[in-house]
Amino acid sequence: MSARRTVGRLGAAARLTGVRALAAAAAGLDSAVGGRSTAALPAGAEIVALAAMHRFRARVDAARRRVPGLRLDRHGIPHVFGTGVDVWRGLGFATAAARLFQMDLVRRRAAGRSSELLGPDLAEQDARQRPLGFACYAERIVAALSADQRQMLDAYAEGVNQLLRAAVPWEYAVLGRAPEPWRPADSVLVVQDLFQQLTDPAVDSLEAAFADAPVPHGRGTGLTGEPLTDAVAADRLRAALRGARGGGAPVPPEPAVGSNGWVLAADRTAVGGPLLANDIHLPLGSPGPLFFVRLTVDARPAHGFALPGVPALVAGANADVSWGLTRLCGRTARRLPAAAAPLLCDRTEELAGTNRTVRVRLAVAGPVLPDGSVLRWTALDPEAVDFGLARLVTARSVPEACEIARTSGAPPTSLLVADAAGRTGWAPAGRLLAADSEKLVPAADVPQVLDPDSGLLVAANQDLGVLLPDGSPVTVNAYPDARARRITALLDSRRDWRPAGLFGVQYDADAAFFRPWAELFARHAHSRPRARAALLAWDGTAGTGARGLHLLALAHDLARQEILAPLSASSSGTPGLTPPSLSGLDDELAELVREEDPSLLPAGHTSWPAFLSWCVEAADRYLTQILGPNAADLPWGRVNRARLRHPLAGRLPRLARLIEPPGTPLAGCTQSVSVAAGGFGAAMRMVADPAAGTLWANWPGGQTADPLDPGHRALLADWVGGRARRLPLPAEPSTVTEPDRTGAP
Repeated sequence: MSARRTVGRLGAAARLTGVRALAAAAAGLDSAVGGRSTAALPAGAEIVALAAMHRFRARVDAARRRVPGLRLDRHGIPHVFGTGVDVWRGLGFATAAARLFQMDLVRRRAAGRSSELLGPDLAEQDARQRPLGFACYAERIVAALSADQRQMLDAYAEGVNQLLRAAVPWEYAVLGRAPEPWRPADSVLVVQDLFQQLTDPAVDSLEAAFADAPVPHGRGTGLTGEPLTDAVAADRLRAALRGARGGGAPVPPEPAVGSNGWVLAADRTAVGGPLLANDIHLPLGSPGPLFFVRLTVDARPAHGFALPGVPALVAGANADVSWGLTRLCGRTARRLPAAAAPLLCDRTEELAGTNRTVRVRLAVAGPVLPDGSVLRWTALDPEAVDFGLARLVTARSVPEACEIARTSGAPPTSLLVADAAGRTGWAPAGRLLAADSEKLVPAADVPQVLDPDSGLLVAANQDLGVLLPDGSPVTVNAYPDARARRITALLDSRRDWRPAGLFGVQYDADAAFFRPWAELFARHAHSRPRARAALLAWDGTAGTGARGLHLLALAHDLARQEILAPLSASSSGTPGLTPPSLSGLDDELAELVREEDPSLLPAGHTSWPAFLSWCVEAADRYLTQILGPNAADLPWGRVNRARLRHPLAGRLPRLARLIEPPGTPLAGCTQSVSVAAGGFGAAMRMVADPAAGTLWANWPGGQTADPLDPGHRALLADWVGGRARRLPLPAEPSTVTEPDRTGAP
């Protein structure tokens, strides 16, 4: 294998395992919040920025007083109250006042227009994105919305534009640009951007590798805590690899995915009712990806986390119900024949500020891919994208909340819910494709689970063991069950849970997922004695003091890429798509490696021991190159650090410390309950007591993108240190209270 090929694969793997965090600034890696330029502006730009910050803050404070039904506490948490339409208008203003630049970046990223604002460094990203046609399909989705949802989006956009008429965020003064007005279709673009993060459009190509049978799910832990076993998963993986010998590109590195959620029935808690926990993991930035808000809609209070740009709470509570969401690995895409649907457009578009053009061919059913096929993707379907989840704010019971989820269009997620009456439940939110056609599963056929006998519901991106009426699984190509297995084991260890204990579970850093690989690599790493010693010394966790994990994780991802290369989907070169990862079969993969079957040996290697030794040596050499001669001995916290990037920090180096917090050591890895990988991690952590309507929560940084606001980094220390804030339901508008600061819930 060539050195260039090895370094390329290691670089891809390292970006997701967190070990390139120390080199991120030098490498100029893209920010998770939509693009990052390292080209510094003249020194005067810092003066312009500071003046714009002061000007924006003064004008926003004045304009806020003219918004009916809007209050703001000292931490930047808004409380919006009134009728439904008035609340959404006020929420639009409050969100734009804190996050407009972030909202703009997301809509541009989805539409393939980032380079227009941030410069030609992002032209390549736009060139990949534009052919998906999100902007065109967003308009079609808006046109198909119900009257009440359209009214909600119109009101939200009015609130955003009310802010824009009063003040322009400081970032635009630095860039010398004016922000565009917000439109209802822009809220759809924000939802579509989340689709792109949470769904897997290439999974149907992977299914073809398994002879038209479902992708095996391997060993797992189901939704209600029961063990799942696919007895033939290893056999089918072995057969698929043998059948695909002789070609294929590397599969992608182990993805950074990590949302967790669980519900405990009353007989498992010490509070006299159920408890719900949710930690949504997303790409992180400065500010964070979610926005905490308080709402009182028609005299009914609620609070929780909103996605900036979208009038809905993705997780939260009202006086009756608490809810949370995690990613559901469901079937959302299928490739259709070239003549599957008439074309909406076939045109060439220029990327602004460059001499590049891209061809955009869009059919009614979806974008036309380079091979002529059509991508049928729920992210682009008016029947699968809407804003029905906004009704959770006023839901009164678990069955009502589950029905809202089953009939709403959204990126496929698991809704976990508990209510003040003591009921618990789960239902998929978002529409799924049927297993044998391009049609959507009818809402009436979408399953739900209410009040399970186990008293436990756990959704951590694993195979859930839930079937559709036709016998096909709800989940496909799910992620490893290591987190679900660990969460279930911890929750089963006692039956007197309180919110403080559940918050501790969310910060668990056990990394036993890697244990089989540590043994395999250490057995054959004699050519690298220091690396072998680090593997043997690893303590089995992703704690900040754990040694050897960065080497182990990188060698593991390199081994996966090489072994599974024959199964890679033929989607290289397809805009916006990457091959599925098959990460849910990691236990089975380790089993095949232990067998040392020569017919499965990756090309270019002479034996399995030599291959495993090569993985360790290549990983060690790479780490030594970027971290120094003692790389193998470094603790995990030295290489796994929070990187809350602001896209303008590189242009304003003298203000970088003001607008972007310094890297902080983080416990957790891609396969621990607390998922942490540099620019990816918990966008929020929340524990809810439905009977009390109270949340305990934290989130990275603070509420606002204004570096001069006291709330800019108000919660960063809590998020890193595992502390929570107690957040009661909103009080009457005339007596809005401050959140109580507590060391533990």
